Amino acid sequence: MLALLKMTRIGNIVIAVMTLAVGYFLSKGTFSFFSFIADALAFAFAIAFGNIYNDLLDIETDKINQPNRPLPSGKVTPRMAKIASIVCIVLSLAVAAIPGTQHLVHLGFFASVLILLFLYDQFLKQIPLLKNVTVALLCATPIFRAMLLSQATFEPLYATASFAFLFTLAREILKDLEDADGDLKAGIATFPLIAGNREAEILASLVIGFGLFSVPMPVLLHWFQPAFLLLLLPFIPICIFIIRKTFQKQYRSAQKMTKLAMVIGLLALILNGLF
Repeated sequence: MLALLKMTRIGNIVIAVMTLAVGYFLSKGTFSFFSFIADALAFAFAIAFGNIYNDLLDIETDKINQPNRPLPSGKVTPRMAKIASIVCIVLSLAVAAIPGTQHLVHLGFFASVLILLFLYDQFLKQIPLLKNVTVALLCATPIFRAMLLSQATFEPLYATASFAFLFTLAREILKDLEDADGDLKAGIATFPLIAGNREAEILASLVIGFGLFSVPMPVLLHWFQPAFLLLLLPFIPICIFIIRKTFQKQYRSAQKMTKLAMVIGLLALILNGLF
């Protein structure tokens, strides 16, 4: 059971729920605690489906890249994983259909998320760079959900969605760099293998750099107060560290620090919304 739970990527689910909470909070829209919990659970089950189904399709690749994962190591059988993925779909849609008068909006939104996850796992992840963009888009979906709230304020959500998109895109490119050897042996086309590692390192660093230099934009556009820049001071050395580790070919360290940067950015957005 623990091995199956590991396949859901709890860390990714936590980040998605945090992003949803930030989106709800910054939107200043009308919602209930009950509807937030329902959305959080729907996202959790949808993400779990996407990750379990992805692992099912990647068993052969993971035997090379990640042999200790539950499926290639035999801790979870393919049959168990298939059943779990179906259960996750049902639970995501069931929970999404519950909340109040917006139940059709919830259901339609999460059905779209599940379809995009399926398309990614089945087709899009085989297209270099497009697969990275799709994952980044999926990670911004909690913010898009907040935009559907009644009386939502869009400007802060634009900044938050852009932030989530950019740093997820960089993280996904770094992940491809880390898995390049295994992907090559498995015959999987990724951006580093098509364009070259150096070009992929440059692209990931440019995305991080663009995200860093875009930080003042919400302040310049008067969406946030100038104090927001002070909240993001720890963000600067982390971004520099990520770029440095990327060019040192320490992709795993760079990838982990990208996740940390995302958490710090989300916390800064929350604190900014309090003042």
